[in-house]
Amino acid sequence: MKKVAILTGGTSSEREIALQSAETVKAALEPHARVVVFDFPEQMDEFLSRKAEFDSCVPVFHGKGGEDGTVQGFLETLGMPYIFSGVAAHAVGMNKGLTKELAKRAGILTPEYHVAGRGETHHFGCPVVVKPIGSGSSVGVRIVKEKEKVAEAVEEATADGGEAIIEQFVAGEEFTVAVIEENGKTFALPVIQIKSKNEFFDLESKYDPALCEELCPAPIDEGLARRLQTIAVRAHEVIKARHVSRSDFIVDTSGEIWFLEINTIPGMTENSLLPKAIRASDRDFGELLMGWMER
Repeated sequence: MKKVAILTGGTSSEREIALQSAETVKAALEPHARVVVFDFPEQMDEFLSRKAEFDSCVPVFHGKGGEDGTVQGFLETLGMPYIFSGVAAHAVGMNKGLTKELAKRAGILTPEYHVAGRGETHHFGCPVVVKPIGSGSSVGVRIVKEKEKVAEAVEEATADGGEAIIEQFVAGEEFTVAVIEENGKTFALPVIQIKSKNEFFDLESKYDPALCEELCPAPIDEGLARRLQTIAVRAHEVIKARHVSRSDFIVDTSGEIWFLEINTIPGMTENSLLPKAIRASDRDFGELLMGWMER
């Protein structure tokens, strides 16, 4: 039986979600492997002292310091096998501006955007969405309806010294599509429609079932579902993601699909979007994880 190390925690604002995701991954793997969880950075030295025990690693981090390729680079210097995307795909996926630029070049429709530093604004009309360029789980995201308040939102989004994305707001319905690799093939799982009771699918509604409906499979026509799935697979391939990703979309009132961003380590808490999509496809999460360790 394989012995697997789950590396999790981290120091980002999404640390607690990562720890919860790691518990789901651990439960999925335990019928198939011996599993040890290491909380980084506190247990990094313990992991280093025991690394020879493990056949593979599962990095379960959300946000900076783990989903951005840094932990994956660390594992590569150790020669440790790991699952999910490599260094470059994580780095690209975590940088919303770079992801959107690559999507545009690949012919994927994405809302107009501007990468802004502190004190900068934009050249298109409100409303806009302002978000840190390198955060996930909708941390620090604001919808700004008045131009004079954009600078304040950018100031908040760049408080950690990074940049912000100012993105043209697109009204419509929210969807997300997970993509997996299985037996050498890449394909999309069932589409999920998101109906948040808040203004948008923010951090609060992501993890409070009372504030959001997540309909899987989405109650939409087959043609729209196929289009969303095709674009999600294309986004996965464009950034050269591996094993799994999840892309977020808005479908406007005319039926146009707008790509927002991609997640290279999607949330994996028991009731979050990726496990729901996997269950809806009649797959076993643990078997998928073990399969990725073989590739």
